[in-house]
Amino acid sequence: MTLLRAAQEALANVARHAAASRDGLTLSYMPDVVTLDVRDDGSGFDVDDGSIVPDQDGGYGLTAMRQRVTRVGGRLAVESEPGGGTAISAFVPALPGAAA
Repeated sequence: MTLLRAAQEALANVARHAAASRDGLTLSYMPDVVTLDVRDDGSGFDVDDGSIVPDQDGGYGLTAMRQRVTRVGGRLAVESEPGGGTAISAFVPALPGAAA
């Protein structure tokens, strides 16, 4: 559920903010971790800016995404630069026997 919500938020951010012509989503299963990668070729932003402001609906997309992923023992990585697109990767521990 955590990765589903992260995917929804990341794709919503692409639609709202990125002005991207392409985006992509990859879900990868490994023995100990499941990863979600969402990438776009949009406008990007300064990750180190520190001036994260609420979305139009009052939500804090990346902050909430990071909190959700961290809550289940995972981590969230955000790579972006102005004019260079954005890549968001969420890593969460795999549940034993979940792939069976």
